[in-house]
Amino acid sequence: MNRYPVLVRADRDAPLSRWLWLVKWLLLIPHYVVLAFLWVAFVALTLVAYVAVLFTGRYPRGIFDFNVGVLRWSWRVGYYGYEVLGTDRYPPFTLAEVPDYPADLQIDYPRELPHWLPLVAWLLAIPHLVFIGALNASGTWQINDGMPQSFLQISVVGAAVLLVGLALLFTGRPLRGLHDLLIGVGRWTLRVVAYVALLTGRYPPFRLDQGSHEPDDDPTDARAVSGLDTATPGSPPPDVPAGLPPAAVRSKDVNVAARIVALVAGVLVLLTGLGLGIGGAAVLALDAHRDSAGYVTSPGLTVHSGTAAITVEDLELQAGNAWSRAVVGFDDVRVTVSNPGGRPLFVGIGRQSDVDRWLTGTAHDQLVGIYGDSARFRRAAGSDQAVSPPTAQGFWVASEAGTGEVQLDWRIETGQFAVVVANPDGTPGVDANVKVGTRIGDFTSLGWGMVGAGAALALIAVLLIYFGASGLGRRQAPPPSSGPAPGPPRGQGPTRTEPVVPVGTGNNRG
Repeated sequence: MNRYPVLVRADRDAPLSRWLWLVKWLLLIPHYVVLAFLWVAFVALTLVAYVAVLFTGRYPRGIFDFNVGVLRWSWRVGYYGYEVLGTDRYPPFTLAEVPDYPADLQIDYPRELPHWLPLVAWLLAIPHLVFIGALNASGTWQINDGMPQSFLQISVVGAAVLLVGLALLFTGRPLRGLHDLLIGVGRWTLRVVAYVALLTGRYPPFRLDQGSHEPDDDPTDARAVSGLDTATPGSPPPDVPAGLPPAAVRSKDVNVAARIVALVAGVLVLLTGLGLGIGGAAVLALDAHRDSAGYVTSPGLTVHSGTAAITVEDLELQAGNAWSRAVVGFDDVRVTVSNPGGRPLFVGIGRQSDVDRWLTGTAHDQLVGIYGDSARFRRAAGSDQAVSPPTAQGFWVASEAGTGEVQLDWRIETGQFAVVVANPDGTPGVDANVKVGTRIGDFTSLGWGMVGAGAALALIAVLLIYFGASGLGRRQAPPPSSGPAPGPPRGQGPTRTEPVVPVGTGNNRG
């Protein structure tokens, strides 16, 4: 049998509630919270598995069991929720298989993988990712309701789920064709994710397999064919030997609780480490842009106005204390202006009330936004006329005028201020290239310290996640049945137990 080693089961479940799908988003919040932690651990451990496969050709079994469990849990949540709307049975909180739940996932353990696969798996999966992304990407539909910016965004999968939900609401029955289509998309997605995560070495087929079971899957013998561990109904999971005393079982539960705590702590530590690392990298990048005077300066912005002035107004500023000025230095501001034609320019900073009195009745352009390399202005009401020369005003807290590159340095004060760029004689028509900078201290040591601390925390986090996840992964087995083990069919003697011989496909050799 040449079946694909990722088996996705999606049994049809009936009857389905007409209205429950409207509130499933609320009911699934606990699952989304747990899965957020699990997927962070999934990504971290997949990177560890990449390294392991690269050097050994083997996928660590503990990581494999955990990652399969995360995908299985996600598939159950998606089948119940807004990936398929295929069942109203609330998904269980477990990584393990639940045989009687309508949705399930099984993946053959790859005994050996090519050493080179981690280097190219993500690249080879791009055609699949493009197709799946197209199905899940939102198209934009404009609604003609008199509001030019009213849009509705919905993807192909989202539209199918919506139609399935509406059919349930009004008819009480799902649209079987769309239901099978959604299962096919989910199955395709799981195959691709499993391949990218190296859970299988078999390249996923370009095939939309719909229906409850795989097209070449024998549901009655899926586990035996896959080479996965089996458990006799009524027997304990393989990591819990039969006949354990209650104290040993309690000890086992405590061990599982400790591993869950380690997993959650590892995820939190990893996020903290990533935050420190990203912050440290940002600090180093900012530090690399300091000039010899310690200023970090923005790119030049070209502005033009036919009025007498260009302003940046209503700047609420708070001066720092002596310590922040000495260590951080953000209080020191530098504004540099130049005229493309070489004409003289004036740049000044004054209190908002003084600037308002000076420009009263005169039109001027107020800068209200910067978008890329262009600026957006709002025209202040007034006459298009010259204003009294700014160089003759005595209210400026800092000002400079001249030809070429005019540079204004100012130490911030507390209050409400405005920045003005104008011609020295106050005539209309202002053209300027403007740069703004601020002085910062030398944060090289701080940046490298944050990066180093982030790396150390990330390493500790990976160890915690591996400890917790691999322990949880070893519990990947069907839950024991409460009833007695079934005997042989009536009229037959005891059955002969044959050893299970895993069948390898592709790179999987069991």
